[in-house]
Amino acid sequence: LAVILGAPESANDDLPYLEEEQKLIRNYVAENIPVLGICLGSQLIAKTFGAKVYPGPKKEIGFYDDLKISNNTPLFSGFKNPFTVFHWHGDTFDLPDGAINLVSSEYYPNQAFQYKSAIGLQFHLEVNEKMVNLWLDNTEEKLKEIPYIDPQKIRLDIIENISSVKSNMKNFYNNFKTSFDL
Repeated sequence: LAVILGAPESANDDLPYLEEEQKLIRNYVAENIPVLGICLGSQLIAKTFGAKVYPGPKKEIGFYDDLKISNNTPLFSGFKNPFTVFHWHGDTFDLPDGAINLVSSEYYPNQAFQYKSAIGLQFHLEVNEKMVNLWLDNTEEKLKEIPYIDPQKIRLDIIENISSVKSNMKNFYNNFKTSFDL
């Protein structure tokens, strides 16, 4: 099992470690070993298998409750539909040929997908209160430059949404383990 998380870099950046991660993704999928890509990780999976990664129509940063399960997959069994996640991304991607779209939203049709043994999640289920606050602490001034993103509102939204996101994470984790016999 490989888990590839998010980072501030773009999947299109020419960085040696991103090339190494793409090699790992390619090799694991060739061996039918599960790969879970979150945010940048999902973009790297898409790019590894020939899909385009590019800036999305608008940055998604904060809690969103508009994600719709678009395929009857066991990975999202037990989820409300639509469901709540935390986002922190500006890039998006097309799906690789042969990939299955699992989750979509209004602005980002490819929120989650499966390509063979690789699962890509554009969103963050792994966050907790401390992580969200730390990310905001480190970027608050830059976020204030984006007119439709309010860091203070995101902080207030933690109280209302984090338990749902954590519950979704536990549910996804159990579904992932079952789906891949882990």
